[in-house]
Amino acid sequence: KEAIFKIETRAILEGLRLAWKKGIHQLELESDNVLLIETIVDGVVEDNQLMELRRIHQMVCREWKVCFRHLPRTHNVVVDHMAKVMASRFTEIQVFEFSPHSMRDLVQEDYFRSSKANEPIY
Repeated sequence: KEAIFKIETRAILEGLRLAWKKGIHQLELESDNVLLIETIVDGVVEDNQLMELRRIHQMVCREWKVCFRHLPRTHNVVVDHMAKVMASRFTEIQVFEFSPHSMRDLVQEDYFRSSKANEPIY
């Protein structure tokens, strides 16, 4: 479980970096890891030994609006599926500008499930 936490933390950090580089000024970030989202939102990251969490805190403090939302795993089918597929093929972070054609039905299902999920946590 510790390895998964570190991987998901790094993925959030890399997502924030990518959004910043693309000039995005408002971002909503979703994760099915409730512990990670609570750790970031509660501000406990400043004293955390995990460097990625401290860097996330630094990124969030920049001049932009970042909202975090816990998304139940049942509403996150696409991301889980893509992570499993990519984990078996690549060791680097993969960026998808558009979802692969084979994922479109899953994306639509996720969209309908997530639109009924909880409001963002700020």
